[in-house]
Amino acid sequence: MKTLLTLIICILAFSTNAQFPEFQFHKIGEHGSKMGQTALTDLDEDGDLDWIFGERGKLSWFEQKSADDWILHPLGEGAQTDVGGCPIDINNDGKTDFMVGTGWYENTGDAKNSLFPFRNSFTISCHDNVAADVNGDGNIDIIANSNDTNNPYLVWYNVNKEIDQRWEHIIIGEGIHGGVDPKGYGDLDNDGDIDIVQGSSWFENNSGTGFSWTIHPFLIPDGGSRAGQYGLALKTWVTDIDKDGDNDIVEAECDTADTRVFWWENRRNGKKWKFHLISENSTGQDFHSLAVFDFDNDGDEDVFSGGGPMTQGTHQWIIWENTDGKAGSWTKHIILEGYRCHEAKAADVDGDGDIDICSKPWNGNIHVFMENKLID
Repeated sequence: MKTLLTLIICILAFSTNAQFPEFQFHKIGEHGSKMGQTALTDLDEDGDLDWIFGERGKLSWFEQKSADDWILHPLGEGAQTDVGGCPIDINNDGKTDFMVGTGWYENTGDAKNSLFPFRNSFTISCHDNVAADVNGDGNIDIIANSNDTNNPYLVWYNVNKEIDQRWEHIIIGEGIHGGVDPKGYGDLDNDGDIDIVQGSSWFENNSGTGFSWTIHPFLIPDGGSRAGQYGLALKTWVTDIDKDGDNDIVEAECDTADTRVFWWENRRNGKKWKFHLISENSTGQDFHSLAVFDFDNDGDEDVFSGGGPMTQGTHQWIIWENTDGKAGSWTKHIILEGYRCHEAKAADVDGDGDIDICSKPWNGNIHVFMENKLID
């Protein structure tokens, strides 16, 4: 009955073009410093999503009991990385493991009572990890991106489910500080395989096997991307934001002050791109998060980001509403102020049929759950 009622409310919200939803603040807890490796997944398999994060590779998680009741647990130690990490079932046993830079944590099935053992994959410590089926074999692979002086590479790894085995890999190109996370992959040239976006470039998967790539380094917005002390860094999301049948690219500049959020319109199957601003040209924010979802359940995708560690002034959490449904008009909604936002994730955290947001700072310790009150 509850599921049917939720569906009816969703349909009504869509059909009446309902007002943009309010978001309610909840404090998850206080813990950590230099945090990345964020994820929302049902780690204890109790029907709701839990909040996972890392401190340079040391993973912890908050078990969700209710919106205002979260319990902190350790998860695993041993991996080395910056902020890169992602949930993925590596050994195909039906449980969510965690890829974290130089290795992965194997899910024991008892996260409340036992640490996940670390498995070395001999992969690189990195700023970004994302998971996608790059070679089209039906198995999820790992893409790692790093500008570390020892391993300044963008790398595709063919996942090996055997314990402590070196993973087959191809170096796709040079690394930058941030560019492929959280969803910098998709079919950009409409040839049926996965291509990769890395900040100001996209890499064409020539044969669909992941062994041959062509770089297209021309995604430079008007005035140039705003590189900071770590060089060029962007959060990236591939999706058909204008609903015209091909994949576009949404990006948020990060790791410097006064960054922007914008999107690239795909023209002629990735051969030509048109730049469109979503945010103001000057924001005073360091947008070290990106989530593209239908936050108001009106049938199109909106864009979320928030002020990270280099923000000037008051930190803001912002959703830009896709007002015309085709990414031609945007309305800014500030849903929270005064809390730092870094590596945020969005999902239906409370299982009520709308998209919520969880985040935390890079340094500092307050973890936040922003509950979408569209369906209450």
